[in-house]
Amino acid sequence: MQSPEEFLALQNIFRIKVHTPYPVGPVNAYLIKKRPYTLIDSGPDTDEGRETLLSGLEKAGVKPEEIERVIITHNHSDHSGLANWLNRISGAQIFVHRLEVRKMQNEYIYYQENLPFLHEAGLPQYELNNIINDIDPVPRPVLPNQGVTLLSGGELLEYADMKLRIHHLPGHCGGHICLHDEENHIFFAGDLILKHITPNPLMEAIEPDLKERLPVLSQYINSVNIFGGLSVKIALPGHGSFIQGNRDVAARAVRHHQDRLEHYLAVMDGKEYSVYELMRVLYPRVKGFQIYLALSEVNAHLDYLFSRGTLNSQEKQGVFYYSTLPDSSGCSFDVIQNNT
Repeated sequence: MQSPEEFLALQNIFRIKVHTPYPVGPVNAYLIKKRPYTLIDSGPDTDEGRETLLSGLEKAGVKPEEIERVIITHNHSDHSGLANWLNRISGAQIFVHRLEVRKMQNEYIYYQENLPFLHEAGLPQYELNNIINDIDPVPRPVLPNQGVTLLSGGELLEYADMKLRIHHLPGHCGGHICLHDEENHIFFAGDLILKHITPNPLMEAIEPDLKERLPVLSQYINSVNIFGGLSVKIALPGHGSFIQGNRDVAARAVRHHQDRLEHYLAVMDGKEYSVYELMRVLYPRVKGFQIYLALSEVNAHLDYLFSRGTLNSQEKQGVFYYSTLPDSSGCSFDVIQNNT
């Protein structure tokens, strides 16, 4: 029986496991060895990241100077950090969604635009200091001044014997994209879907005024449903193992959030919580940057429940407190669909 690697090799697609210093482990970069030679995600801008990327390219018989396109699924440093370097050494055109551009500029300060949301969450100053002082070991990715193509979703990238449809599928990031080879039923998933874990729905402001949060969990569920409705034989995620098919894994991702939403309601049970207070109940041991990830997770689920009329919200001295409504135990979640 043909293995996924053998099937992909017949399409001239090669996975390169690029080292990262993060607990999630290596990031999967994907080389499309057909003109124009293309790399989907690049790995982080670290010595180990560069070495493992170069080793993978060498095994595939491609020099870094031959890369003509780098497609960034989203701005996170483990996925996009080496794109600028490849642009410098090969002149590779970088493709990225327009909503990721502001986050890949020299002047961008990661936490600055989310400070109002952190204050509204009731985050104490000492915890904010713990987050800020947990320094990322990977340099922040910055786009080059030239050679960047902005995407919106719906575009078609063409090769001699393959076409890749760009899908804008936000939820993990506002400008997260995936790519679909519709003829061969291959889906480059980025961090939309992973085999054994679900990606964090990260807190993010809405462009252009950056005063309100994106409804990231609603976006994520919608994106997973779109993915579940496509014709996919194999999904190629940004981390971990290949995924055979799409419907089961899409249904599991939706079911995970269904379970989390119901768990939130059970934990709250008529009591009032700020986002930070509830985060500390659900994730009592998190430290440093993990606090930010946990706050994003809780914020996303409370925003979702509040938008569905399941929670009450009250502001007290700039902090929002949430409580369940009397009939919330009977709330219907039929807005969450799957395509099985």
